[in-house]
Amino acid sequence: MAGWRAIAVVVGLGLPACNSVVQYTDELVDARHGRTLFTRLPATIGATAGFAAGVPVDVVAAPLAWVYYQSQPPATRDALSVFLFPSFVLWKAGAMVGAPFDVVEWAAWRSWQPAVPITQEERERIEREWDAQEYTDYPVTPIYPLPQPVAGDAAAAPTGVGHGVLARSSRPGGGVTLSP
Repeated sequence: MAGWRAIAVVVGLGLPACNSVVQYTDELVDARHGRTLFTRLPATIGATAGFAAGVPVDVVAAPLAWVYYQSQPPATRDALSVFLFPSFVLWKAGAMVGAPFDVVEWAAWRSWQPAVPITQEERERIEREWDAQEYTDYPVTPIYPLPQPVAGDAAAAPTGVGHGVLARSSRPGGGVTLSP
C-alpha cells in the first residue's frame, strides 16, 4: 500500500512538469538546441520505438477515446490529441532514453564551450519571431484588437513599442492583460 502512495505522490508532483518534459524531449531530438548526434540518435530511436509501441495501445483504447471525444464540446475537440494520446506519451517517454546521453554530452562538451555571441541583426530576428508567435499556454480572449495601419502611412505602422492586444484571461481568476 505504501508503494502505491509513493507512486501517487510522484505522479501528483510530476503533473505540473508535463510541459517542461515535452519541451525537453523536443530539444533532445533537435539539432537547433546544440545537441550532437551522440544525444539525438538515442533520443530519436527511443522516441520512434515509443510511438510505435503506443499505436497498439491507441487501437485498444479507441472505444474509450471515442466516448471521451464525443463528450468534449465540438468547438474544442481535437481528434489527434485524444486518439493518439498513448502514442504521444510513449513517444515522449521513449525520447527520454537520450537524457543520460545528454547529461554526459553536457558534462564532457557543451558546458565547456563558450556562449556564441549573437549579432544585433540576429537578436532583432529572434525578437520578431517571438513577437509573431501565438502563445496558447495562456488562453485569452481579445477585447481590443491591434490598430490597423493605413496603407501608405508609415507613421501609422506599428513600431513594436506601445502596441498590443488588450485581452481578458479565460482562466478562472484571470484579469485583463496587455499582450505584445
